[in-house]
Amino acid sequence: MSKELLGVSALGLMVLGEFCAIYSEVITARLAQAGDGSWQAFVMPVVLMCFAGLCLLGAYWLGYRAVGDIWVVTVVSITSLLLLEPVVIWALFQEMPGRGALIGFCLGALGMLATVLL
Repeated sequence: MSKELLGVSALGLMVLGEFCAIYSEVITARLAQAGDGSWQAFVMPVVLMCFAGLCLLGAYWLGYRAVGDIWVVTVVSITSLLLLEPVVIWALFQEMPGRGALIGFCLGALGMLATVLL
């Protein structure tokens, strides 16, 4: 398999895995907000998180095979998390971040840019 195909596959698995992990975390928070503490409601987020973990493990494996540098794979993972998490949270909760969270998000984005560009 070519390195380009490995890289694209890794990126696809990374985005899918991060999305599923974030969705699982946010759904669990939503269950807490609704006061639903039953274990039956908790099963779906757990299964989804397990699937996310498999996707992320595959993404790291394929990504390392494609680029040969774990730091590049890690930066891609963190960047996808940084981009996806606010979208998923807003879609499920319809909440905008407060001032402190927004400043923290912007500083995290700047740190990520510095890691990639410098």
